[in-house]
Amino acid sequence: MPRLVFKFCVLITLLCGNLQSAQAVLWQALNGTERHKVAYDEHSIRLTPLGRLELWLRFIPRGETERALAATKYKDKRYRSHLEFHEIDCSEQTARLSLIDVIGKSRVRLKRLHVGSPHEPIHPGSLLEDAARRICPVMDEESESQGDPEPVISVTLPPSSDQLQQIELLLGIAASKEATVETWKELGNVFFDTNQPELAIKAYDKALALRPDDTDILNDQGAMYRQIGNINKALANFERASSVDSKNLESLYNSAHVYAFDLKDIQKALVIWKRYLTLESKSEAALQVQSFIDLYGKDLK
Repeated sequence: MPRLVFKFCVLITLLCGNLQSAQAVLWQALNGTERHKVAYDEHSIRLTPLGRLELWLRFIPRGETERALAATKYKDKRYRSHLEFHEIDCSEQTARLSLIDVIGKSRVRLKRLHVGSPHEPIHPGSLLEDAARRICPVMDEESESQGDPEPVISVTLPPSSDQLQQIELLLGIAASKEATVETWKELGNVFFDTNQPELAIKAYDKALALRPDDTDILNDQGAMYRQIGNINKALANFERASSVDSKNLESLYNSAHVYAFDLKDIQKALVIWKRYLTLESKSEAALQVQSFIDLYGKDLK
């Protein structure tokens, strides 16, 4: 076992005992295209601070001719499939493509292309409309009765070598007398970034024991609770952050999202969204909040 990985496994037990296994990819088929079979990874869906949903799509050629065409397009004869990372705005029905991973044999990533396209309308009947229909929150009873899946807030990329080194360093400090609230906070943040919510929660617990009224830690830990499906604890964190700082925009945004999309309490969410806009009305996040009010508030008039 490589020294870095071995030390990482030993040090991680200081925090929570056994290292949690990485979350598996869960591909769900979409309608596809003439050239590709397409699926989305249900475990990759992640809610951004602006209320948009990110996800990975997988494209597998339907035959050798389609594979050769794609290999020419991506300038690599080893091409076998590719992944696309999209951001979908459910309220505006727009989407943008950020990344493309070109995949070879044995699922090896051959290259990563940074696209960074602007948000564009999702066209009716398109592949992205099919994806949006499956992952976007639905508020009416008819849609809910059809069993449309709820978003799963997660990411799929494994920790990089730099992140593993950072975790190793922080765990080493955490095991010493030099550990501070910032040590545990940074450790929670790197577990947050590498999709290890249980470990992030435990690290944030250590930080909150030293600084219980830190709104940043409360919000980040709340997001991790929401990711593992513990909605009550997530909401408790967000509301505690709001009680500490009544003008904390992040906690207001997070609380409203839980009420709207997890608890289906649009009335309560609208109250919080409107409060948010009394504090901030010009930012991109504020515009997103206004779009939620416009979209969901009209049904309650």
